[in-house]
Amino acid sequence: MTAVATKFPRVLQATAVPAILFVLAAVITALLPFLGNRDLAMAVFRAREAEREPDPQVLQAIREELNLPATPLEGVTSWISGALQGDFGVSWVDPSRTAASVAWSGLGVSVTLAGLSTTTAVLLAWLLAWPRFRAVVTGRPSRAGDIVGMAILGSIPEFVLAVALLVVVAVRLRWLPVGGFSSAKHMILPTLAMALPAAGLLGRVLLITIDTIAKEEWVRTWRLNGVHRNTILRALSVRAAAVLAPQIVLFFAGTLASTALVETTFNIAGMGRAAVAAAVDRDVPVLQVIVLTAIIVGVLCGALAQYTRWLLLRPLLGSDAAYAPSASARNTRPNGTGAFLLVALPFVILIGVLLGFDAPTIDVTQRLAAPSLAHPLGTDQLGRDLLARTAHGAVYTIGVSVLVTAVCAVVGLLLGLVGSWAGRLGDVLNALPAVLIGVILAGVFGGSQTTAAIAIMLVGWIPLASHAASVAAESRTTGYYLWAKLQGASRLRLVVWHLLPTVVPAVVRHAASRVAHNALALAGLGFLGLGAPHDSPDWGVILSESIRYAERAPWMMLSPTLLLVALGVAAALATDTNLTLRSKK
Repeated sequence: MTAVATKFPRVLQATAVPAILFVLAAVITALLPFLGNRDLAMAVFRAREAEREPDPQVLQAIREELNLPATPLEGVTSWISGALQGDFGVSWVDPSRTAASVAWSGLGVSVTLAGLSTTTAVLLAWLLAWPRFRAVVTGRPSRAGDIVGMAILGSIPEFVLAVALLVVVAVRLRWLPVGGFSSAKHMILPTLAMALPAAGLLGRVLLITIDTIAKEEWVRTWRLNGVHRNTILRALSVRAAAVLAPQIVLFFAGTLASTALVETTFNIAGMGRAAVAAAVDRDVPVLQVIVLTAIIVGVLCGALAQYTRWLLLRPLLGSDAAYAPSASARNTRPNGTGAFLLVALPFVILIGVLLGFDAPTIDVTQRLAAPSLAHPLGTDQLGRDLLARTAHGAVYTIGVSVLVTAVCAVVGLLLGLVGSWAGRLGDVLNALPAVLIGVILAGVFGGSQTTAAIAIMLVGWIPLASHAASVAAESRTTGYYLWAKLQGASRLRLVVWHLLPTVVPAVVRHAASRVAHNALALAGLGFLGLGAPHDSPDWGVILSESIRYAERAPWMMLSPTLLLVALGVAAALATDTNLTLRSKK
């Protein structure tokens, strides 16, 4: 009876946060049409007619046609009441179709694409991390190949990879279909375009997890006592899976809502492409349905992630085994070469802007010129020097990304230390990745660099908070933490002396590795035309412009792509502690 009584409050606590957040999210979703203090009839008219000026009779006819609410309170009440009955209103652009039918027309396609890409990414990440597993088990120093390979994969913009696969494999070699998603052959290129970068990101989290576990005393003790390598490998794999499994489940939820880039490139009629079209057309009712769908998926996947993590960590709960980091491992420092690259890369570009690169000028006589001594990276479609333009774009891409990542790291660390409810908060919001948030904000307020940065900050703290919560939860099950708690240590002392030394390095390394990821998100929104303004030197805008000339002038795509990849590699090297470690004889 006592066990049931104690378990019941835990169930309430586990479900209260997602339930409250779901209600708040539903209210905010219902308020989307009213954000910006705009007249709903005017908003509908602009969604249908971008150029013509309305007259009062037309606006009144729209109000009567759609029965538009007069106040936000009336709008929230009517929308939630209709949503509970399955009625989400009609599309503003095409009133003959319901908003749900437009939003959900490609849901099955997006679920299939997200599932295939997540499964492929996990398999690739585990395969790439296998040398690091073996290095920990045998006690040998790890090599740079695994981290560099994952860094390169995680830094390739998926939309650039999609275009490269499309041009090379589908157009030139004609091995696979150009677009669509109607057969197994159609699924290969879109799945690879999403899975390869995702494998790099998941692999980085897996390597950080392996490195953290490798510093625990039991690993060294088991090796010294001659425990069979396969036994150590199984234990290490279970510990790593306990941290990575929730990330995988949440990754699927986030992937489902961020398929817009690949679906747009391959002309796939999925929910992501429907979201982009709704944002461009300002079709807010369709965006409302997409947001609500993503939140429901996030709640379900969040619950599954929590249960999966508990199931895998259950054997460790209450264990008195010493999982403390060894004394020698606590003094490990990041790779100095990588740290130098991480700091040097953006500043070399920025110094070049300040010292020698003037704002690029238009010269139509030099349009699409190949790389030369005069133009080392070639020119774009207007004859502008791509080296100067890319250098100026570093301020928009790298500078904003570093600032956004710093904010996300602080918020993620604080919320991750608060408790498990922060993880459940992140689980719900994880269903709204930066791309989707940017699409929604652009659909309501219009696209801009500020909108893109805010979109990334709104969700960028989630993986960091989830990672911090996972590492903190593991630390709370260790012998040294339980001993200090039994000795009456205060909550502040437990956090400062027993949680922060473990959690902060992991979160800082994870945050540094996500600088490139956030730069890709900024570039992705610019690529979709929902971020930096047209003709901006933002790398995403340059990549978007280069798509039309991919065959004639591939150098347009090359420079921003290589810089984004270089940033990812530098971030990975700077945050890897095992590349330069060598055992002393």
